[in-house]
Amino acid sequence: MMWSKIVEKFERYPSQIVVVKEFLRLGISIRDGKAYCGNIELIPAKIAEAINVDRKVVVSAIQNIEGDEELRKVFSSLKPVANIADVARYYGYGVLEIYAESKKIGIVSGITSILTREGISIRYILAEDPELSVESKLTVVTDTKIPGRLVDEFLDVDGVEKVVIS
Repeated sequence: MMWSKIVEKFERYPSQIVVVKEFLRLGISIRDGKAYCGNIELIPAKIAEAINVDRKVVVSAIQNIEGDEELRKVFSSLKPVANIADVARYYGYGVLEIYAESKKIGIVSGITSILTREGISIRYILAEDPELSVESKLTVVTDTKIPGRLVDEFLDVDGVEKVVIS
């Protein structure tokens, strides 16, 4: 629903869709004509440089978001979330990445049920929106390493296509 509204609003501006998608993916909020990561103001030129678009495209995307009441409400409420999966390995935590069919129901439940049965505590979980990411991926960080013997069980969960444990 939200993504279709965004596509409708920006269908004539494909370069702005790239900007909006990145704002959603990173939790960059828009308030009073400016972009923020939390309470830190981001400079349009640096945003443009990071996502390889012109600064004017970033400014126009911000203006278009602010000019639409529904989008303004959504984007003013966004908050960034730290993805701790890459640093988890340094602390001896387990990291489980599940690649799956985005439309299947029960994948998170199936994966967490296996971990629960094994007595493995979850510290962090992130399901990436398939409309914002290249692949539909569920990332789970656990207190302890995940035994490799569970791979087949994870793969047996309906909709799971690939499992990576590290």
